[in-house]
Amino acid sequence: MNYFIKLVLLITLSTIVKTKKIFSCTEEKTIALTFDDGPHRYTRDLVDYMRKQPDVKITFFTLAYFHYPHAIDTEEYQEAMKLAHDSGYQIASHTYSHKIPDDSEEFKKVLTDNDDFIEKVTGDRPVYFRAPKGHCEEECQKDLDDWDYRLIQWDTDTNDWDLETSGSVEQRVKDSIDFLKKRFSEEKDSYLILMHDSQNYTVNEIAPWIIEESGMKEKGYKFVTVAECLGDKDGMYRSGKTYDDPVDPVIHSVVSGNDTTVVTNIQEEQNLNTSDALPIKFSFAYALVSLLFMIYILIN
Repeated sequence: MNYFIKLVLLITLSTIVKTKKIFSCTEEKTIALTFDDGPHRYTRDLVDYMRKQPDVKITFFTLAYFHYPHAIDTEEYQEAMKLAHDSGYQIASHTYSHKIPDDSEEFKKVLTDNDDFIEKVTGDRPVYFRAPKGHCEEECQKDLDDWDYRLIQWDTDTNDWDLETSGSVEQRVKDSIDFLKKRFSEEKDSYLILMHDSQNYTVNEIAPWIIEESGMKEKGYKFVTVAECLGDKDGMYRSGKTYDDPVDPVIHSVVSGNDTTVVTNIQEEQNLNTSDALPIKFSFAYALVSLLFMIYILIN
């Protein structure tokens, strides 16, 4: 084979083999409710509400240092995250401080620092990641592939943060719900929905409307974690744990700055192109086949 052709194929394959942006679920009749930017002052209220809803699981894309007071310094917020985790809700990463550095080494550090925070609070280290504002281009995706992260976007954006466009909280709630009504009327195979638990009205009005008044349960949809909606229930954490069974009360550590305090565990860019939404369970096989193909090209 002509060496120029080999080179072109290798370059093409090296571009293809990177973490895909996942915009949509792969399991039919699933709805993944995701909440960014916590844990914060309303996170515990959301967890308490969701725990009263039978057969509802949600996902938090969390970060240690963003809204003030910062989660890494606030035991109350950490306890809410721990309770969410122990209730079977997925805890994923959203960077350490809502920023992705241009330098790969710095990017790795902010991911590691946030993963350390999550692990110290919950006991598990996340695999799933969402970039701030969804901005993660080719180099960012390559880094995430090297570090074995799953890059999650969304196919349904409530824009719950955008008070400026709506003009008031009341109008923002109405605008978000009207948008969701339109999307739900399409009865898509699945929905991966973006919201923020840093917004009081999202926690107290928009999310409850979805659960209680949207009618999606009656249509046969299940509210599940992102990992579950991708058929990857056992892969949400590095440890591969799942939480079907009640968790016994244990003692766990809560991080506060550089100190560790022991507390008691309480039991109880919008893009609708889904061509990149490869099922998680095929990602490693895809990369392996591509690698073997590159080797074949080189030796023939």
